[in-house]
Amino acid sequence: MTKQEFINIVNAELTASCNIPFSVPTQELERIIRIESEWLYREYRDAVQDGWYILDKIYFKTEEWKKTRTFQLPECVMAVKYVYELGSGQRVFGIHDPDLTFDRLMAADLYLTPLSSDQITYRTIQWSFWDLARQYNLRDIQHHFSINTKRLIITGRDPVESLFIATLNKIPEENLYEDPVFLKWVIAKAKIQLSRILGTFNYTLLGGIQINYSDIREQGREELAELKEKIKTDSPPDWFMMIT
Repeated sequence: MTKQEFINIVNAELTASCNIPFSVPTQELERIIRIESEWLYREYRDAVQDGWYILDKIYFKTEEWKKTRTFQLPECVMAVKYVYELGSGQRVFGIHDPDLTFDRLMAADLYLTPLSSDQITYRTIQWSFWDLARQYNLRDIQHHFSINTKRLIITGRDPVESLFIATLNKIPEENLYEDPVFLKWVIAKAKIQLSRILGTFNYTLLGGIQINYSDIREQGREELAELKEKIKTDSPPDWFMMIT
């Protein structure tokens, strides 16, 4: 759907298919769409999608990296989920294979070996050892991402290998226009703005008809509150914190 088609749908809703002789100017609707889309890109999970980038290790030799330890991400990036250092294949048991790594050997020993009641104590001690040994094989890179500048700052150790960056990116605008939540959101905002335009000056139409702009404002506010609640309930956290 194009922006103009989207605007036509919004105006059709505001005017009840041209039965009401008032609507929001196109320029104002474009401003509402621009501002509200940026808010929904941050708060609405269906407005973003997964993205992946590889930062080549050659970049770590540049002057920009040495001075700022930052990397400029595209404008479409809204969040960085995690940053991993890409490990190369390791030589284990005399075999050099990218698929044969220390991590996989550790997982095989932990989960593929059958357990019996006599081995529980032994396994508890062994797992504690693996937790400590895991610290020597970390792939996670500490980082900070600024949503305003779109710059990724590496705050942890200096990477040696290339970095794998998992992000959340904006979906294309034409796809956002197809989302019913975004459509209802813009309509609610447009109703509030229309009531503001109509209520700025007190006047009476021909025939002594008065504009009940307060009802339009309340409709917009109620619809907006319902949408905010929907977005909140549809995006529960995928983590929890335990305090002992």
